[in-house]
Amino acid sequence: ITFSFLSQPSSCTIALTFCFNTPPLLSMLLSAVLRTSEVESRATRASLTTLLSPQMGKDIVWFLRRWAKTYLLVDEKLYQQVSIPLVTAFGADTEGAQWIVGYLLEKVISNLSVWSSEPELANDTVELLVTLVERRERANMVVQCENWWNLAKQFASRSPPLHLLSSSVQRNLMKALVLGGFAHMDADTKQQYWAEVLHPLQQRFLNLINQENFAQISQETAVRQEITATLEALCGIAEATQIDNVAALFSFLMEFLSSCIGLMEVYRNTPETINLIIEVFVEVAHKQICYLGEVKSMRLYEACLTLLQVYSKNNMGRRRGESTAEEDQYQDLLLIMELLTNLLSKEFIDFSDTDEVFRGQDQGTGTTTRPVSAADVVLYGVNIVLPLMSQDLLKFPSLCNQYYKLITFICEIFPEKIPQLPEELFKSLMFSLELGMTSMSSEVSQLCLEALSPLAEQCAKNQDKESPLFIATRHFLKLVFDMLVLQKHSMEMTVAAGEALYTLVCLHQVEYSELVEALLASQRDAVIYQRLADAFNKLSASSTPPTMDRKQKVAFLKSLEEFVSNVGGLLCVK
Repeated sequence: ITFSFLSQPSSCTIALTFCFNTPPLLSMLLSAVLRTSEVESRATRASLTTLLSPQMGKDIVWFLRRWAKTYLLVDEKLYQQVSIPLVTAFGADTEGAQWIVGYLLEKVISNLSVWSSEPELANDTVELLVTLVERRERANMVVQCENWWNLAKQFASRSPPLHLLSSSVQRNLMKALVLGGFAHMDADTKQQYWAEVLHPLQQRFLNLINQENFAQISQETAVRQEITATLEALCGIAEATQIDNVAALFSFLMEFLSSCIGLMEVYRNTPETINLIIEVFVEVAHKQICYLGEVKSMRLYEACLTLLQVYSKNNMGRRRGESTAEEDQYQDLLLIMELLTNLLSKEFIDFSDTDEVFRGQDQGTGTTTRPVSAADVVLYGVNIVLPLMSQDLLKFPSLCNQYYKLITFICEIFPEKIPQLPEELFKSLMFSLELGMTSMSSEVSQLCLEALSPLAEQCAKNQDKESPLFIATRHFLKLVFDMLVLQKHSMEMTVAAGEALYTLVCLHQVEYSELVEALLASQRDAVIYQRLADAFNKLSASSTPPTMDRKQKVAFLKSLEEFVSNVGGLLCVK
């Protein structure tokens, strides 16, 4: 094994030491891949790219990324035993680590220059770059390389060929550049870095949208490309969010969000741009909401609410008059539901209580107006989504699953808000639950069953027997009863249906008894009748009388498993 192509003798010696003192397979693999990579690089410099295979380049980057993620600057504290040759060759403060980081960075820059027209290879190459900077120890070494700063300047100035990269690659490249910006640097160097990476993005965007004739030139190819590139970059910035950089990135992104809402008006007839604008909000909510304190969360809620209001206004007439509006809005609705789901996640994934990054900023910034909550935004979004969700749209699996996940989250987190919905919206929601239980996949059916329990518990708290929700749960009692007794289903479905049935039985005990009596009265076979009667008696005895008590519920579910095994197959009609 030889590294004769390496220019630094000391680094070569260290790398050789690693190769001869570690398991043969790993050392041989690394040596072979690095030599192949160098052959490829030299062929590129000799303008022999036409003789190279993009798949070979893809395989090389695939291996280098996984090797770097696992073995480069390995954190010794995470392992009881670590290979001494490995740490000696590529551990912290070693020449071998410095050399390999520089080499990999050169590889990234070379690939992005030569293979910009190969989306998969370019994307894998940028993923390697993300791997190099996603851990602070590696990023500290990367930012010391002059090539890193050249790459950052080249990308920030939209210089060729980087501006020719696909949107997803440019997004990941911005993510990598932002992650690298939080490496260890002195204050002046860090300020210079952000001035060269983020300031040009912000300045170009503001100069463009603040032109008096922006509305007239907005559809020009160059203008749309600049807007698209900016929106992709914003998504990449949001994706780079970590607990130790969220404060800086949130402040930077919030300055853009209001401008993005303004773009909704300008590009209301351009679906691709509208999708990308909504996606910026989706990524910000997804990556940052769990770290935000109350004041910062409210700012994001307000921005999202304004976005939804503008979207609703721009699409109100369209959904009435255009026959193809449903298919055109498929991606919009998917993104809106993802946004609402991300906002809901704040209710059960919240790191802000133990995170100090916003504490100083939030103090003394209270407002006298009524704060906007996640519930306000989500329920407003539901007002937009529900009327648009036709059975044809629900045939799209991804849209269908996201829709029912959103409904289930709302019912679980804000059950008290459901009875307050407008009448038509409430009916649409109940119809959606029934449709999901009876006509959709088992996954969707299970989601709908999980939504019923909190709704029934809410009715039990209110004790309002005239409310539309109370009446609706009576209808769902029969649906769940029929599902458990008359239909074939999996064990997972039995658990979800059993929990829903118990809460509904607690709410409608008389109606449940009537269903059992009607089922028994319909039996003509005396053996089946007696077997059913015994099974129902044993099931009812497990929780008499049924109450919203956890122990009784557990006992009921245990008896239900035995009930299903005893009567399963006797009455199933499908």
